[in-house]
Amino acid sequence: MKHISVQAFQEVINAEASNPTVDFINVCTTDEYNEAHIPGVRSVPLDVIAAHVPEFNEKKTVYIHCRSGGRSQIAIAQLESLGVTAELVNVEGGIIGWETAGFSLE
Repeated sequence: MKHISVQAFQEVINAEASNPTVDFINVCTTDEYNEAHIPGVRSVPLDVIAAHVPEFNEKKTVYIHCRSGGRSQIAIAQLESLGVTAELVNVEGGIIGWETAGFSLE
């Protein structure tokens, strides 16, 4: 499993936001996502992530995070076991790390 710091993730979002081969996923619950999320990241809750395997297979890289890092690691392990071909990257620290680093949330 590949990992990336929130600082590096912020740079990737800025550089790759319009790249159709890269996806940015928040696996928190819908309520958590609506409460606060990283700008430019879409919601795919952990409990429905398996249904999104076909779209992830169309991507080169998928960056995945949650509130602190636990659920994103579970999501990546699940997607790997389902045969996702995209590179799956865990954002270390998740939203808590992002906010601690001084980056804004929506």
